[in-house]
Amino acid sequence: MAPRRIKPILAEIVAALDGIAAATAGKTLEDFRSDWLLRHGVERGIEIISEATRHIPDDLTALAPEIPWKQVRGIGNIL
Repeated sequence: MAPRRIKPILAEIVAALDGIAAATAGKTLEDFRSDWLLRHGVERGIEIISEATRHIPDDLTALAPEIPWKQVRGIGNIL
């Protein structure tokens, strides 16, 4: 995949991660459990990450074998 085409995918993942981090900063597990909007926002961010990782070619995911790519790609189906 050309670098130009992978950059938007990676940017989308980073934006979703940043959004999740910002939304959950300072929150407790109880805050998370009791806040419907927060839970659904985090779930949506995870779905975005899951879908975006499906568009990363295997030769690039091979560069980060410590990341459980199969599980990351599949979590969106569970949510």
